Parts: sequence; structure tokens; C-alpha cells
Amino acid sequence: NDKRPSTPNRTGLMGLSARIFTGGFSGAALAAAGAQSKLLGAILGAAGGVVGAFAGFNIRKWLDHALRLPDMVVALAEDAVAIALAILIITRF
Repeated sequence: NDKRPSTPNRTGLMGLSARIFTGGFSGAALAAAGAQSKLLGAILGAAGGVVGAFAGFNIRKWLDHALRLPDMVVALAEDAVAIALAILIITRF
């Protein structure tokens, strides 16, 4: 589950498709801004969307079980980590 029960499953067709599209688009834009191959940026961004979806799902599932924290706490921590990693990547590369 996500923060809202109406949110599509991140590893389902709709959620994963959205992550592939937005990852690819973001990767291409970031590559273009750095005068790199937009195609390679799109491929890497889309791959990152897939890896992030499954890694995030499995890590969150493990944390829910191991720490026995409310799901909302784990969800907000996951969002904070995602934002911090995005800022790190954008400012370093």
C-alpha cells in the first residue's frame, strides 16, 4: 500500500509505467542539460524508475515488518530519502 489506498501499486502496470515514463523523461532532460546523449539518459532514467520501484517496495515492506512502525511513518521516510537522493544526484553529476 502507499500513503493513500487509491494510489496504484508501484509494481503494477499503471504504477510501473508511470515510473518508466517519468524516469525516462527526467533522464533525457538531465542528460540534455549536461550536453550528454538524451537517448542514454532516457534509458538510464527509465531503468532507474524500474529499479527504484522494486527496491523501494521491498525495502519498505522489510522496514514495515522489521521495525513495526506505522506505514505512514515509513512512507514519509521513504519520500525523504527519495528527495535527498534526487538532490544529491542532480547537484553532483
